[in-house]
Amino acid sequence: MTTWTSRTFAQGLAALTAFAESNPDEDRRAREDFPKQWDPHRFPWMDASLLAWRLHGKEDAEGLTAAARRLQKEGRNLPRSERLILQSLADSWCSVFEILEVRLNQGLRLRDLLLDEVLEVRERSLTTQVEPGDVMLTWAMPVEDHLELTGGIVPVLPPQLTPLLDVARGEKKTLAASVEPSEQRRRLRRLAPRLFRAMMELSDRPLELSSLAELFDELPEDVLPPPRRRAFQDAALKRPRKKPRTDEKLEPGSAYVFKLGPIDTVKDGRFHFYVGVPAEGPLPPPASAKRDAEGLAAIARELKGLTLYCESKLARAGQGLGLVSRTMPTSVSIVRAALALHLHWGTMAPRGIPPEAIDALLQALSRLIRAAPWDLWSNEEVFPFSFSGGVEGRREVSVMGGGGHEVGFVVFDRVGTMERMAGLVDQPSHMDKLIPDSLGLTLEDEPAWVAKCVQEVTGLAFVPDLLRMQRNAPRPATFEEVLLTTATALALAEARPEEEEVSVELREQGARVQVHAEVPLPLLTGSYIGKVPFEDVVEASPRHLHKTKKKLPTRKVSETLLDFAKDLVTQVQRSPDPQEELFVVLALALSAWNAVVQDTWEPHKGWVERARATLRRLPKEDRETMGRDFEMLVERKRRHFADDPRLLTGLDVVVRRGGDLGVRVLGLPTPGAWPEYVGT
Repeated sequence: MTTWTSRTFAQGLAALTAFAESNPDEDRRAREDFPKQWDPHRFPWMDASLLAWRLHGKEDAEGLTAAARRLQKEGRNLPRSERLILQSLADSWCSVFEILEVRLNQGLRLRDLLLDEVLEVRERSLTTQVEPGDVMLTWAMPVEDHLELTGGIVPVLPPQLTPLLDVARGEKKTLAASVEPSEQRRRLRRLAPRLFRAMMELSDRPLELSSLAELFDELPEDVLPPPRRRAFQDAALKRPRKKPRTDEKLEPGSAYVFKLGPIDTVKDGRFHFYVGVPAEGPLPPPASAKRDAEGLAAIARELKGLTLYCESKLARAGQGLGLVSRTMPTSVSIVRAALALHLHWGTMAPRGIPPEAIDALLQALSRLIRAAPWDLWSNEEVFPFSFSGGVEGRREVSVMGGGGHEVGFVVFDRVGTMERMAGLVDQPSHMDKLIPDSLGLTLEDEPAWVAKCVQEVTGLAFVPDLLRMQRNAPRPATFEEVLLTTATALALAEARPEEEEVSVELREQGARVQVHAEVPLPLLTGSYIGKVPFEDVVEASPRHLHKTKKKLPTRKVSETLLDFAKDLVTQVQRSPDPQEELFVVLALALSAWNAVVQDTWEPHKGWVERARATLRRLPKEDRETMGRDFEMLVERKRRHFADDPRLLTGLDVVVRRGGDLGVRVLGLPTPGAWPEYVGT
C-alpha cells in the first residue's frame, strides 16, 4: 500500500523542484528540450509536462534524473515516504495509453500503445472523467505493488492518435532494442519532449473543412467510436413494460425467499446471496452459497416455522424444503431492489435508508430517463436550484450525457462551482485539483442482475451509482442527500426548455422537500425550442394561400444560415474537429435566429433575454466568447435578415462523398407571421 498522503506527495514534489533548480545547468538543459513558449490557454498541460520532464524525465551525463540524483545524494536522511516518492518518480516513464476498463473510484486498466503492455493503475479522481476507448499522453510510475499516474494528463483526440503514434514509433526506432521492461520504459521516457511537442503541433495544425472530411474517411472505424448509448435509453423510447403495482401482501406467518447475484470474487469465485423477507419482523441475516440448495437450506433454518414462498427459478431447489413458487409481491420487489443496490454500492451504500426511500429514488430516475434531459442540455448549461423543507439552500445542477459519456447529473453544494472548475483548467497540474463537494448520480446498464431487480419495480433496467464527494474524498450519502437526489431527478424530469422555471415537491418517509429550479435555454442542440411544438407548426400550416402583404424568402434555408453565421464559420478551419465545431457555431446561430424570430412575431416574448441569462451562467471563457458571438448574431438578424420569419430546426453537419462538409437544416414560417407572409 502507498505510504504517503496527497499532501506528502505535494511536499515531496516541492522539495524535488527546489533541488532541481539548485543545479541551473541541468535545469536549463531540461527546459531547452521543450518549446521556448506556448499559449497557456490553448496548451494548459504543457506546464505540468515540462515540470515532469525536469523532475523525473531528463537524465544527466550519468544517466540520472533529478529524482534519482536526490535519492542518491540525500535519500539516507529523508523519511521513508519521501524516499519512496523519489524512487517511484525515478522509475516513471511517459507513453500513450488507451483506457481499456474503468472501475469507478478504484482504478483503470490501460494499454501502453508504445510498449504493448496492459497495466493496472490505481487512480480515483480520473475514473469519473474518462471511459473505455479514451486515449491520453501522460506519465506512469510504479509504487510498491501497483502503478499510479503523475504529471499532466493530455487527452489525445481521435484525429490526433494515428499521427502521434507515427511520430512516437518513428522516434522509438532510433533507440536500441532492450529486452528488460525497466530499460524499455527508461528509453521510452527519453522521447517525452518529442511526444509533447508533437501534441502541440497536432493541436495547432489548421485543417481545411474538406481535409477533415478526408481524414474521417481514412481513419479506421474503431478510432472514431460513436457516442456510447445505454440499453435503458433505447428501452425508454418504447412503451413502458412496468407491471401494475398491487396491494397483495404476505399473510402473517409467511416469508418470501429470493436470491441476489451473482457476486464475483477473486478468492472465492462466484456465489449468490439468499434473502428471506418475513411478513412481520426484521429481515434475518442473508445466506451466501454457490448452489441454490445450500443457500435455501440455510435461509430456511433462519425462517423455521414460517410458510415459505419463493420465485419460480428457486422452486425446484426449494421443493424439498417446503418452498412454494409464487409471484413476488410488490413490497418484496422493492426490498429486493434496495438490497441489490446496497450490495452493488458496497462501502459507498447509504446507511439506514428504508427501502421505500430507495424506491422513490428509482421511480424518479425512471421518469428522468424517459424525459432524457441530456438530449437537450449540455453539462455546461447550469441549472440554479433552490431547496426548502427537509433540505435547505441553493445548489448548482449540471446534466451529464450530451457527449455520450456519463449519463446522469451532478448537484454541486456551492453556487459558482462550475465557474471555479472552469478556471482550474489553466493550472499547471491536472491531477492534484480539489474535487468540489457534490452529489453525482450516474446511470449504467451493469451489473445485469442489479438492473433486472430495478426493472421489476420501475419497468426500466438500469443501475444508478450515487457518489457523494466531500473534502476531496467519497463518503456514503445520508438520508437527506438521497432525498435531495430524488427531488433533483424529479425536477429535471419535469423541466421543459420552453418554460423558464420548474417547481416540484417530494414527500417521503415523513419528510418534505420543495424544489424550485431556473431552466436554462438549450442553445447548442440545433433544434427549435419554443412554446409551439415544431411538428404542430407543420400540421397547422395553411394549405391554401391567400393574398399576403409580404413574400416569404425563397433562398435555401441552409444557405441563409451559413450566410447569417459567416463571420463565425471562417474560424472553424483552425479547429482540430471542424465538423463538430461547425455544428456548435451553427447551433448557436440557429438559437440566436429563432430567439429574434420569436420575439418579433410570437406572443410569448423574452427569448433573447432568456438566452442571455443562460450564457451568463456559462464558465467565463465560454461566457465571454459565446456571449459576444450571440450579441453579434442578434444584431445581424435584426439588421440584415429582419424580414425572414422562418423558424429553424433539425440542424445536421455531414461529410459528403466528395469530402466537403454539408449542412442540413429545416425552416418553416413561424405561426405569428402567417397573416403577413402566408395568409389565413
